[in-house]
Amino acid sequence: MALVGVQDLSASDIMRGPVITQDTNISLQELQQKLQKSLAVAVLIKGEEMGLVLRERVIELSEKHQEVPITEIMTKNILPVQSTAALEDIISLINVLGEEGIVMVEEDKGPEGIIILKDLMSLLWDKVKVTEGRLKSVLDSVSEAITIIDNNDKVVGWNYKAQSLYNIKSEEILGKTISSFFTNLVVTEARKSMKEYKDTYHKPCHDTHVLINATPIKVGEEVVGSVSSERDITETVYLHRELTKASSQVRKLEKAISKIGEQKDPFTKIIGKSKKLQDAIKMAKRVAVTNASVLIRGESGTGKELFAEAIHQESNRKDKPFVVINCGAIPATLFESELFGYSGGAFTGADKKGKPGKFEIAHSGTIFLDEIGEMQLDMQVKLLRVLQNKVFYRVGGREPVHADVRVVAATNRNLEDMILQGLFRKDLYYRLNVVSLDIPHLRERREDISDTIFIFVKEFCSLYSKELLKISPDIMTILLNYSWPGNVREVRNVVERLVILAEDGVVKKEHLPEEIKGYRMVQQSELGSNLIEETERTERQMILKTLEDCEGNKSKTAKTLGIPRSTLYYKIKVLNIQP
Repeated sequence: MALVGVQDLSASDIMRGPVITQDTNISLQELQQKLQKSLAVAVLIKGEEMGLVLRERVIELSEKHQEVPITEIMTKNILPVQSTAALEDIISLINVLGEEGIVMVEEDKGPEGIIILKDLMSLLWDKVKVTEGRLKSVLDSVSEAITIIDNNDKVVGWNYKAQSLYNIKSEEILGKTISSFFTNLVVTEARKSMKEYKDTYHKPCHDTHVLINATPIKVGEEVVGSVSSERDITETVYLHRELTKASSQVRKLEKAISKIGEQKDPFTKIIGKSKKLQDAIKMAKRVAVTNASVLIRGESGTGKELFAEAIHQESNRKDKPFVVINCGAIPATLFESELFGYSGGAFTGADKKGKPGKFEIAHSGTIFLDEIGEMQLDMQVKLLRVLQNKVFYRVGGREPVHADVRVVAATNRNLEDMILQGLFRKDLYYRLNVVSLDIPHLRERREDISDTIFIFVKEFCSLYSKELLKISPDIMTILLNYSWPGNVREVRNVVERLVILAEDGVVKKEHLPEEIKGYRMVQQSELGSNLIEETERTERQMILKTLEDCEGNKSKTAKTLGIPRSTLYYKIKVLNIQP
């Protein structure tokens, strides 16, 4: 941010003007008459001697009807300067001329104005008040908590947002040493180290989490204090914790249900008998018994996490932890500490005992990196290093931590395209993609839709204590014809809706979501392989037509079709479309 400060002022900014020029022969009365017709603040007298006569002095003598020679009332204690002269240089002239001296500001065409040195203090005070007013307006208008301290760590700035965040009024903290209220502060560290801090995670007090920017305040090369701005992320941190806790509870519940069912084959929870799905399961079983990295690919809702957990349960690591990380759900600033943990005292507010990261927790087990395509490039580098060296360091730690972890990753994005765009590292891609597992979407295996619906019907009827739902052939036909863009997850949600809304165990058309009721129907005879061919042909035609209308712009095409760009890239690849 740039500001016009006092140090940026020049002679032209603070001078008074204009100035007229006269010779020494003019009388006081004549000069008074000229000034009445002019706005001049002073008159430069030129002759054998040169000096300045102030307007106020001429008016004062005229009112007293005193007639004295001009040379006797002019001030000779003057020095000329250019209009570009810096304020600092003008102030230094006080040592030469004294406070009664006058600086005359000149340009090539003549005198432009004057600066009376004794008036500088009043002028500077006005400038300080204006600057202070601007600063106050800035502090009151920003949405971050602003803290300003001086060189003695005393608080000299504390805005309304800071009062609200910490429940400390400005009158309680201004002028006090900030260490009396907080400890381990980034704002004091910025002053002492003379370093800038950007988006640094910080826990200034109990139950408060912020991202902080802090920088030293300098006058020239001298540090005179520091300033910090803090953005409250407490709610985000708590939501992330609750999400992690909920995910853990869901996983425990799923494991408990799995044990009750005494399912020996972990892949039995994956619903479907179609050839494409069974081929994917066979591939997953073959790779499960190895330690090879697996990249699971497929649209959202196809069951990528189910495959990842089944691979773990089928492996010789099944009795060790299975740890899930959603790369798209963790804030970038917390990602490294979540993955690798942190040592005690690694940053302000850190637990004194430190905290293990997901890789450490997953030791000897499997770590599942869901939505790997959302991982930031800087974290991709650090992940690659762990995969290569099998060693990492906690944030703020010096001791290496060995990681015996099997990595399974998943994405619904086109990583090859992301590599071309510079959004995903090629070397990490090859590390993760030792074995690629493509999960077919539901449109490719429509013969599995009815089984999937029936299993979810049983699940939700049991959950809501209802009798087994009856789905008539015409409703089932609608469900079988629907494209299910949300895949198995969407089927689950729709079936739960039907179980809740059905009256007397009977599903009616009005119970269906609008997007399913309005979907284009095909003839019953087209079900099975013909339906798959028809669906793929229709999708291919729609994509090609929309690409043509959008002049090949894939982002615009995806938006027009109402699907994510990653899904469009996936369909272009699967349907072998040449745009």
